[in-house]
Amino acid sequence: MNHSQKTEVLTNKDVAIERLCANTVALVKHARNIAVQQVNMIQLLTYYTIGKWIIEVQQKGETRARYGSQVINRLYEELKKNFERGFSEDSLKNARKFYLTYKDRIDETVFNLFAVKKSETVFSLFEEKPPFIVSWSHYL
Repeated sequence: MNHSQKTEVLTNKDVAIERLCANTVALVKHARNIAVQQVNMIQLLTYYTIGKWIIEVQQKGETRARYGSQVINRLYEELKKNFERGFSEDSLKNARKFYLTYKDRIDETVFNLFAVKKSETVFSLFEEKPPFIVSWSHYL
């Protein structure tokens, strides 16, 4: 192997390594973007569901809640016991407000797929038109 052949082999190897690096970086960025979108959608659907359930228990079909703070306090205690952090009484009140504000964005079928059946296929329904497009903190 002469000097020019060695240089060509190294150059081809360098190009292949650079392509590998570029493709890997692009893939990781793409995967992270998908993960962030999915985590965000899961978080929003979770808070939407919690808000819906709070309303259902508080109001029992009535227009005004009779014992609203009891529901929030009891749920907060249970979540604190099970998860230690991540849920506060304020976050539960915000979930309730979130549901009341956006209750028309998710139909009952989609809600049941996510909250009751806990189906992962629900996310394929959001590929073309997601019900929420920004993060939970933005809605807050």
